[in-house]
Amino acid sequence: MNNRMIQNVKDSIPFSWKKKDLIYAPRIPGFTHGSHPCAIHIKDDLFIIAFTARDENQRSHIFLNYAEVINGEVKLIDDPKLALKYGEPGFFDCDGVISACLVKHDSSYYLYYVGWQNLPNSFWICDTGRTILDVENLKLTREFNGPVLGRDKDNPLFAAATAFLVENDLWRTWYNSGLAWVKTEDQWKHFYGIHYAESSNGIDWKCSPGMCIPFKDKYEYAFGRPSVIKIDNNFYMWFAHRESVNVKTYRMGFAFSTDGYTWQRNDDISGIDISNEGWDSQMICYPSVFKHKNNIYMLYNGNNYGETGFGLAVMEN
Repeated sequence: MNNRMIQNVKDSIPFSWKKKDLIYAPRIPGFTHGSHPCAIHIKDDLFIIAFTARDENQRSHIFLNYAEVINGEVKLIDDPKLALKYGEPGFFDCDGVISACLVKHDSSYYLYYVGWQNLPNSFWICDTGRTILDVENLKLTREFNGPVLGRDKDNPLFAAATAFLVENDLWRTWYNSGLAWVKTEDQWKHFYGIHYAESSNGIDWKCSPGMCIPFKDKYEYAFGRPSVIKIDNNFYMWFAHRESVNVKTYRMGFAFSTDGYTWQRNDDISGIDISNEGWDSQMICYPSVFKHKNNIYMLYNGNNYGETGFGLAVMEN
């Protein structure tokens, strides 16, 4: 598998993702969307998938689902279960919680999530919290009332971590850090990029300066949800990015690294784009890439930031 993927990178050959269509369309009473899906292996072919839905006040909640992942297919088991709602007034997650990344370390499971807080004049903050996942009962328990990665001297606006890898006692994250708010003719426009941090415990993080991947041109201003997998000693990242001279909505990008620090960007080989029609015909965003047995899977969102739910793509040989 690694040799084939390296060849794609070396020869600039697009990865071949086969779309499997929607695996979840919003159906929870009182909620819309099914955004930011992510998955963690439990045993055999059993996984847990987390995703985010919005209530009538646009506050995000996190739901959990068991899923069977087998032979290039993902099938949800039973109905989604509400596992985490917005925090108490004034806390960093008081206006919503967004599923970011499920992580296993030793015998413990965690869900990192993004806590949302609205500010006046349409500004907002989104920092990173951590919960403990009870795999038997599909429950999430906040580990701390505050963020584990958030606004500080390195991240003056916000720090939303979405990609994690843990090897022994080295925790690594690639996260979105706010860069600036710029006033346009009719609104304030946010700029944010992918940054990198390390930790010895997954709680206390040391951030590296600068963006991992620079903006492509004067039109691009934001990266959405990087997702990183490591195969042998190579790192593969898929991410959403916007905008370009002709396209305003999210599209899927790709970058490669041999160490996780220095990245070579090549969006032309990401291998997945919007469809000609249907639920992901206007936008494609928020990828979550994971391996299971001989397959590589991607959960992702389509139109209007997950309003249509989330779908599946599988990398073909």
